[in-house]
Amino acid sequence: MLTSTLSFAQIGINTSNPQGSFHVDGAKDNPPIGEPSVAQQANDFVITANGNTGIGTTTPESSAILDVHSSDKGILGPRISLHSLTMQLGSSPNATGLLIYNTGATLTPGYYFWNGTEWKCLTTSSNSGNTSHSESTSVLGPLTATMDNGRMGYALSVTTPDGKFSVRTFIPSRGSFADVNLQIRNNSSSTVEIISNEHYLWAGAGGYMQNQLRLPPGAWAGDNSTSSAGLVDATTGDLIQTPSNNPHWGDAGTYAGGMPEQRLYSWMTSDGNDKTFYKLYYMMGSTSPTGVGDATTCLEGTCSTTKAFMSIDQITTL
Repeated sequence: MLTSTLSFAQIGINTSNPQGSFHVDGAKDNPPIGEPSVAQQANDFVITANGNTGIGTTTPESSAILDVHSSDKGILGPRISLHSLTMQLGSSPNATGLLIYNTGATLTPGYYFWNGTEWKCLTTSSNSGNTSHSESTSVLGPLTATMDNGRMGYALSVTTPDGKFSVRTFIPSRGSFADVNLQIRNNSSSTVEIISNEHYLWAGAGGYMQNQLRLPPGAWAGDNSTSSAGLVDATTGDLIQTPSNNPHWGDAGTYAGGMPEQRLYSWMTSDGNDKTFYKLYYMMGSTSPTGVGDATTCLEGTCSTTKAFMSIDQITTL
């Protein structure tokens, strides 16, 4: 049954009593007058004059473009097998905010959203007391050309999920792949002090620690293998990246004897009100570790003989 109420430009399907500009009564169980009951609305679809859409309700919230009501059903998003964090779904570019459920084995199954440059997994973990929230982000790929802080070189970088810090593996132009360093950047507009612990693993192990590592705003920096119970100031001198400086966070060179090390770093700010803790996992390899980064070995800015992995876990207590 199709009913049209011309005076209000309302259309009803299976109902002579439309509750909006367009109203479908799936079960044909609505009353001829008055508002349908909650049970009767459960099979209805409504579009209001303002464009609000209701499924399972004839009175969708005015602030919602889509309002779904159900006591025994969920919403099932598109199920897609993602092959990489940068995978495009079709011929048109992925729209920022796009949401899908990954069913593939390459990436962890779960809901992912497109942030404009890559897929981000919506992951939340908590203990029985619901006192923490965890997010992770990872990158895997070759070193590529960069001019950050005025120093030409080759790097791969990763940013914490909250955007507050970035970490990169970097060599200056003409630097050896075996001499690649790790650096950290404070992405805020003011200095930040962190409590830092950095360890390297190869045939042996070692590390460096600081109670206070002061990071400059918006610049790559390091501690240059300094352990200290006091303040290490990376805002000046050779601890901050400049066109001539090449600082390192933790031990210099992420290779040992021509072979890749594993790096495990942890840090948090010294701000007592900040509830966030970060963990970094890193390794880089090259089929030509004695090679150098230049226009010959890194054609079109990509060092194809290198491959680096970085993953950051961000844990926030509630």
